[in-house]
Amino acid sequence: MVSDSPDFTLDTPVLRQLHAYWADKCAGRPYPSRDDIDPLGLKFILGNLLLIEVGDEPEPRFRYRLFGSEIARQQGFDMTGKYTDQHPWPDFAARAREVYLGVLQTTRPSLIRRRGLIGEQVFDHQSLILPLGNDRIDMLLVGVVFSPATP
Repeated sequence: MVSDSPDFTLDTPVLRQLHAYWADKCAGRPYPSRDDIDPLGLKFILGNLLLIEVGDEPEPRFRYRLFGSEIARQQGFDMTGKYTDQHPWPDFAARAREVYLGVLQTTRPSLIRRRGLIGEQVFDHQSLILPLGNDRIDMLLVGVVFSPATP
């Protein structure tokens, strides 16, 4: 399920905390700049963060500037420095691109909910996508939470 409604429900406290941090940094603007974000203020989720650079090629292209250590551990690979279209899970890469483009168009946060197999275990996965930039969105801050799937 993907939601780009401003009233989507965040099931996990850590994503609620990330959203509140981001909203505070907006300071009346549609979104904060990258410079407004202090990594020390994000210690509570640092290993579960993605920082994605929005490239302005003929079409936007998304590159992982930061791929959190906990995300890399859970998925079994590190995408730092790579583009989303190089992700080893093509269906996920296509879905992420669609959501990221939606954030660029709406300038609002979005949420991805996904259930899938990682290794030998099924996980529920939520990603909160938050825009960052000055005159335009040039980065996405993404908080990712994995939890064992419940029946």
